[in-house]
Amino acid sequence: MKKSDTVVLIQTLVALYPASRLRADEVTVDLWHEMLRDLPGEVVSAAVKRMCAVLKFPPSVADVREAVAKVVQDARGELGEDIWRAVQQVGGWREICAGDSPAGVISAQFERRYAAMIEQQRERVQIPESVREDMARLVCPLVDKLRLEGTEVRASDEPETQGLCR
Repeated sequence: MKKSDTVVLIQTLVALYPASRLRADEVTVDLWHEMLRDLPGEVVSAAVKRMCAVLKFPPSVADVREAVAKVVQDARGELGEDIWRAVQQVGGWREICAGDSPAGVISAQFERRYAAMIEQQRERVQIPESVREDMARLVCPLVDKLRLEGTEVRASDEPETQGLCR
């Protein structure tokens, strides 16, 4: 998203929500731009217009990112590559069809893995790239230090850091 798109976005919100405290000043534009610059401007604009049509109060940056994440998730659909990745994570097609594990166990494992994958994809869109990079820069040295000290560090223990330090 270009900075000029952010200016138009903030001006639109100020005009559509005149009673709000939102202002199109330089600080506001800079902060919103920092938080939205990794998203396509056209998608953000469409999401904001949709929200303005139904929300009584102006959307926050989090609302905008959440709306964009939902649009991206809906566009990807629920089938396809994600399903097959989840199948591979539970042992593959043969394990599902002919394995010794009870069907309920396999089903529960598949559902957990698939739900986690969808959540990770949503968070990748919802959390700004710059924030993810800052988190990796700050957290990865700590994770490396803990590994060197022999402390077990599992990515699943801390969802905020999952996948950052690879």
